[in-house]
Amino acid sequence: MKHSTHLGALFTVLSLAACGGEGADSAPTDSAVSSKQLRDLTADDVQSACDSLAARLKLTKEDACEYMGLVASSTLGQPCGTLKDECVSAADEPASEPEHAADCMPPTEHRAGCAATVAEYEVCLLAQTQRVRALTCDSALSSLEAAPPECDAVARKCPRILAADEGGAEDAASP
Repeated sequence: MKHSTHLGALFTVLSLAACGGEGADSAPTDSAVSSKQLRDLTADDVQSACDSLAARLKLTKEDACEYMGLVASSTLGQPCGTLKDECVSAADEPASEPEHAADCMPPTEHRAGCAATVAEYEVCLLAQTQRVRALTCDSALSSLEAAPPECDAVARKCPRILAADEGGAEDAASP
């Protein structure tokens, strides 16, 4: 089954759903960071890029619940709409500091040798976010199997990143 395809990036999107501000009007990543290649990022660069992306990657609770309902319905056998409604009606967890904001970037070992820039990776993440926002309970999970065309540069310049999302890299399966 290909349910896990690109789930790494999608879970990144979902993990940021509770972080950041509302809407897509946040400041873009600083140009000094956005022009850097992923392999050259420092911890501060990663934090800066993820902080600026948080609001643009933020999902509404309904979008996040619909996505989780769609994925869970394929494994639990319950209707997506029921799972989504339960999720939406569940109490929100108290807001906490966005300690996982730096999770928007691939792990250091997957960035090694990666020549894609932060800007190229941002375009890919934003395209994946748009896919999640567009999902409905009537959507097919197969629509998530292929990376969006906006991820072509990342796929060419950093094959380990997309291979890890697809489960193709050995170390992607390890915790």
